[in-house]
Amino acid sequence: MAIHNLISLSNTESTIVSPSGTHSGVDITIQNVDAEAYVYIGATDSTSSTDYGYRISPNNAIAFELPGKDSLYAISDTNGSQVGVILTNLESGS
Repeated sequence: MAIHNLISLSNTESTIVSPSGTHSGVDITIQNVDAEAYVYIGATDSTSSTDYGYRISPNNAIAFELPGKDSLYAISDTNGSQVGVILTNLESGS
């Protein structure tokens, strides 16, 4: 089942964008829906105002296969900008 969220971001504190705690693993797509702001994705300690993670340009997206127990965080260079997040379960092999 797919889950969609629209998450508002801070420019001073990272925000979790993945399921928190232990999960079975997810495919996660994060879209920067702002026309001007830059969004930075990473671990909680790599998304601060001085140590940015992976940069998503305005109106762009990135997808990850996120293993269980891992988390992704986001911060923006513009307070109040938003990201769209879609989560789906990882496929199981047969």
